[in-house]
Amino acid sequence: MNLKQLLERHTLRCIIGGFALGLIVVAGGMLMDKVSASPAFCGMCHAMQHEAATHAVSSHQKIACVECHLPHDNIAVYYFEKGKTGMHDTLHQVLDDYPVHIKISDHGRDIVNDNCLRCHETTMSAVCVDQGKDGSATCTKCHSRIPHGSNPLEGGIRVE
Repeated sequence: MNLKQLLERHTLRCIIGGFALGLIVVAGGMLMDKVSASPAFCGMCHAMQHEAATHAVSSHQKIACVECHLPHDNIAVYYFEKGKTGMHDTLHQVLDDYPVHIKISDHGRDIVNDNCLRCHETTMSAVCVDQGKDGSATCTKCHSRIPHGSNPLEGGIRVE
């Protein structure tokens, strides 16, 4: 029996099997997407333990890491950046070459700033923002300690 005959004989089984496999792949992907967005997942790495501990006691504790650290322009950009960032973090975790104090990149700071403005759009509509002479003012320039603080015991700044 060749492949063509096998497929003709078991067409319904192949369709059902393909559909079931597709469901498993989609459900697994959705589960991994949700799990990998949580502060608990991000905090599993030794390099991110400080960030996870300070985030857990901050005013932003109920917000997932990806809400601030990934772009929300569109789904393609979101998943591209999530994959790129995840591979970068995994590589440095495996190589064990993260610095003691992680410093956000300029690109990462731009993403975070855009997300601050996205979530706090109503508040920002009533605020006059002085960009300074060089135009470099960002939300994180003054508010960098709100989501992470400087010490897990300190717990960040609570804004009511």
